Amino acid sequence: MHYADFSRGFVLKFDRGEKFHQTMLKFFEQKRFASGFYQGIGALMDVDMGAFDVQKNAYHSIPLQGDYELIMAMGNISLYEGKPFAHTHVCLSDSKGQTFSGHLFEATVAITAEIVLLPIDIAILRKDDPEFHLKSLSLPHHFVEH
Repeated sequence: MHYADFSRGFVLKFDRGEKFHQTMLKFFEQKRFASGFYQGIGALMDVDMGAFDVQKNAYHSIPLQGDYELIMAMGNISLYEGKPFAHTHVCLSDSKGQTFSGHLFEATVAITAEIVLLPIDIAILRKDDPEFHLKSLSLPHHFVEH
């Protein structure tokens, strides 16, 4: 992975064969960021993604073999049990233009991934959500409309 920094964040270029989340989280840990947001484009292969089934309170897997255009990756990094946790949604396209979208568990970079990463100066925490069995954001303030 290669990167350049700018006033508010980083531009990341992942190399072929790198694991998307693994590479992102390793960079995040090495830079010692609290939390952040990212978006990007590129190409992925051997994708493990899914969608959450509310009725079953569980993700169902959507494995995709082969190469896919990464139309958009969008996500955040927060802390779960003291370690960086990546939450990414993707939209992918195959060679015929058919799209697939959902929650990204992991994927391998097929050619490259070009990501803009914006670290923030507060730690966003995740906790286990007992109702949905998810790692949900735990934020300190509750908004009440008047």
